Amino acid sequence: MRSIRRVALLLAFGAWAIPAAAQQKANDKVQERLAAKLAANTGSADANRDLGVWYYKAGRFAEARVPLEQARKLNANDGVSALYAGLAAEQMKDYTAAKNAYTSYLQVGKTRSVRNDIRARLVLVTKDEAKVSAKDAVARESQIAQVAGSPTTVAVLPFTISSTNPDYAPLQVGLADLVISDLAKVKRLTLVERDKIQAIADEIALGKSGQVDQASAVRAGKLIQAGRLVKGSLLNTDAANFTLTSLTMNTQTSETVGSGLNENKTMDQLFTAEKDLVAATFRDLGITPTPAEQREVDRRPTQSLQAFLSYSRGLMSEDAGRLDEAARFFDNARAIDPGFSAALQRAQAAAAANQSTAKIESNLKGSAEGATANAAGTGSVASGAPLTNTLSTVVGDVNPTTTNSVATTNTTSAAPPTTRPAAAQATGTDQPAPRTGEVTITIKKP
Repeated sequence: MRSIRRVALLLAFGAWAIPAAAQQKANDKVQERLAAKLAANTGSADANRDLGVWYYKAGRFAEARVPLEQARKLNANDGVSALYAGLAAEQMKDYTAAKNAYTSYLQVGKTRSVRNDIRARLVLVTKDEAKVSAKDAVARESQIAQVAGSPTTVAVLPFTISSTNPDYAPLQVGLADLVISDLAKVKRLTLVERDKIQAIADEIALGKSGQVDQASAVRAGKLIQAGRLVKGSLLNTDAANFTLTSLTMNTQTSETVGSGLNENKTMDQLFTAEKDLVAATFRDLGITPTPAEQREVDRRPTQSLQAFLSYSRGLMSEDAGRLDEAARFFDNARAIDPGFSAALQRAQAAAAANQSTAKIESNLKGSAEGATANAAGTGSVASGAPLTNTLSTVVGDVNPTTTNSVATTNTTSAAPPTTRPAAAQATGTDQPAPRTGEVTITIKKP
């Protein structure tokens, strides 16, 4: 009886192993065919892209990067190469390269749903990039400290909030975000991204006690490589009033630049006080905004303190990696003030940033770029390959699918078109309008 079971078990394993081995052999053949195609024409962007996409789909991310980056150099307008270069780089935790490739896809990519995914993905990638950069900066601190930052490169640290009301604690990141946004509207200034500042602050445990001394602030400024550092604080003396202060420092000399701000306001004047702080910072920096820039600076993203507090809570959750929670706070801010567009953008980004890279690939389906990527992954040709027989042509015309290819005499895979075909343009979608065909079958009487 045991012998029968053993034989049955071996047969079962054998039945599984045979198709698995056959599949592996088929995969090897595909890789060999794509590699041979590239060897025959190393200057082909399509050949580089196809091999790179195949490597990515096979889970060989490190190998995928070389041909994909070469494809990008040979054809900067190929969205598929940029997308998969970003996906492969992210898998290898090279977030700077992933960010670069994803940003390129936003410029040249043709699939709208994927562009939306990538905008959201960039939120997560930027944060990951900032964390890696912060660790590297701390490791090379002695070297970085010797290089003076540009006086027009400005970093705004998280604010120090002193209040008996815990509801105001999130203003430490909310006010900093608001000030960064306003200062960045002047083109002569370069503002350090809040993600980079937060990553440095987390790496050196800056402000964990609720207080940031000048020495710690200057250290952070040097690590961020900012020439000027803005440090703000809010003291909430009672339920209705607060004192807002700020100072600007030269990170190289640790000296205070200008006179900063020190004013008392009521809580319903918070946004007015923030604009006063921005104006004081411009004076400290010796910058006078143009009339057009000043009009942009004067704009207020919201008039609602409650909406802004919810937005600030969203930023704190986002910094902690709790993206689902962040999305709920941003949605709440938007519900309180429907005109708060920054809250809507953050909500959409936070909701989508946690989605896997597999979803991005999934959203390629039904597009020309998806057909190109699918063809590369299977070793076939997305466009330009002659169909093997008349029946294939008939089936493709009568029952079109998103992977049917157009027959030509050229056997080289072509890059996706830089513009949508007229039929697709008319429909306003990324998927071309379906092709139609007619087959006439004549049967003669015997």
